[in-house]
This record gives sequence, C-alpha cells and structure tokens, in this order.
Amino acid sequence: ALSLDTPSPARKPASSSGVRWVDGPLRSTQRGLAEPFEIKVYEIDDVERLQRRRGGGSKEVTGFNAKLKILEHRQQRIAEVRAKYEWLMKELEVTKQYLMLDPNKWLSEFDLEQVLELDSLEYLEALECVTERLESRVNFCKAHLMMITCFDIPSRRR
Repeated sequence: ALSLDTPSPARKPASSSGVRWVDGPLRSTQRGLAEPFEIKVYEIDDVERLQRRRGGGSKEVTGFNAKLKILEHRQQRIAEVRAKYEWLMKELEVTKQYLMLDPNKWLSEFDLEQVLELDSLEYLEALECVTERLESRVNFCKAHLMMITCFDIPSRRR
C-alpha cells in the first residue's frame, strides 16, 4: 500500500549528492527538454470533425491514395497475367514439339507489341486478350494431341 511517507520510486536516494529526479535533466545542455509541455487527448469524434473541417486537402490525399491503390492492383494483375502468358508460351512450345510442328508457328500471333507502357491499362487489356487467345490455342493443340495419341495404337504383332 502506498502512503504519503513512502519515498517516491522515481527519486534517487537522499544520501546521494544533490537530489535530482531520475528522469530529469542530467546535463545543463539538456535542460530545454525538461520544460513543461501539454499533452492533448483527442476523442475519435473530434478527429473526424477536424478531418471534415480540413475537407479540401483530405479529398486530394484520398484521391491520391485511391489512384495509388488502383495502380498497385493493376501492377499485381499485370504480373499475374504475365506469368500465365509465359507459362502458356512454354506449354505451346512443348505441344508443338509433340505435334512435330514448326517451332516458329504462331509466335507472331501471340507476340506483344512493346509500344505500350508496361503499367498502362491498355497494356493490361492487350496482355489479357493475347493470353486468352494463347490459352485457347494451347487447349486446342493439347486436344488435337490427345486425339492423335488415342487412335495411334501401334500393332504389336511379331
């Protein structure tokens, strides 16, 4: 239990030379830090009211944050579609080998033109369109390969 006679734990013992507060200034150069200061406590409603009062600047920040989120989402989507595109190109290459087709066949059809900015919405749309056509072509080639291998039964007569 605390009593008024109990010495404060924040004080140094009185036996030391010059009684000082433990959290007080240690050198004369730090005395500016010991000046009193006011701590303000805001309620959530007060903060919301202050933000509404500022209004114009807050809308600009919100607009910037929204644009930044859209750009980040677009970059993530581009990375996902690009990974799928590259995987499908490898699949097409392997399937063409199995079908004994020219390795350069259809390459120009699925080549992405580099005239678009890599972060633009137009690039994302073009990439999605090309990837969709590429996926369709790979699926067609795989189905064709299945048909060929299903009916290509070698005779095992000796």
